[in-house]
Amino acid sequence: MEAALELPDFDLEEEKMSSLLHGFLQSRISRLIDVAYSSQYSVITELDLSFASGKTRPDLCIFPKITFDWLADEIVVTEIPLTTIEILSPAQNLTALIDRVYAKHFPAGVKSVWIVSPPLKLITIFLPDRSRINFSTGLLTDAATTIELDLSAVFV
Repeated sequence: MEAALELPDFDLEEEKMSSLLHGFLQSRISRLIDVAYSSQYSVITELDLSFASGKTRPDLCIFPKITFDWLADEIVVTEIPLTTIEILSPAQNLTALIDRVYAKHFPAGVKSVWIVSPPLKLITIFLPDRSRINFSTGLLTDAATTIELDLSAVFV
């Protein structure tokens, strides 16, 4: 008899509600990055991460290009993404999300975190030194990855 699959134990604060805009933006941002940067990066959605600083499940993770082993999957990943992307859901608390970014993502070694606010059509890039850059129009540029996104293609 096979052993039961052990699922990650995440706090309720990690659980997120999705929504129409949340799902659309998650797909859109993932696709735009993948089309433009697939030779450099792997974009993965809803990945359970376990860091020394805690467990988390960002909406999107950007890793250096991964060569996948199709016979060995991972349920919880310990590798550190270069960038994580969080898309605010209607019921999600922004302050709690920012606190989690500084308590878990940056101490683990994540280089940048994007927080996407659908109602404001705004993406803020947070950096480990507590600085942040807001983008609402034009070209978003993430210095940590050199990824550039035209916001008119994100918020269509």
